[in-house]
Amino acid sequence: MNLNRAPILALFAAAICIPTAYAGESVVVAARETQAVVSPGTTHLRLVKLPALDFALRAAFNCTGTAESLTLSIADTHDTLGEDTISGQRSAEAILTVPPRQLALASGSRFCLADDLSSADELLVPGLATAHASLRCRNDEGVRVHFTSAPLQVRLLCERPPTEDQDPSPDK
Repeated sequence: MNLNRAPILALFAAAICIPTAYAGESVVVAARETQAVVSPGTTHLRLVKLPALDFALRAAFNCTGTAESLTLSIADTHDTLGEDTISGQRSAEAILTVPPRQLALASGSRFCLADDLSSADELLVPGLATAHASLRCRNDEGVRVHFTSAPLQVRLLCERPPTEDQDPSPDK
């Protein structure tokens, strides 16, 4: 997997400089593209059953006062980082593994069909799910909670069984 961090880092740098409703308090979340390998489906269904997906999330945040907690979530999967973990930090990372039952089936009319070898072996699904971040900040004026979200992109790769006319791999 390509771990190109430049676009994510640029997003965080911009987010920290953007003024918010409460001066000095903000949260931004982003994720790298996630890849998943799927098996061919039948032509008449045209739906792709997804496996569990691992999403690498990064949140950049800033509190005036103390950051009490940062919650990252996708669908019904979440991770809450407490004050002891994020104190003195400006960003945090987490990997959330989302079970297949929490995500909608992907639809691809010409993707990974068992009885059509000419169907595509790769499908990019932008916005398949959404990452959410919730930042809780405490200072002398009280407690404020800040929210943000970002769409997630998934690249599905079709894993077809070898055909009879293909030579077996030399390492087997």
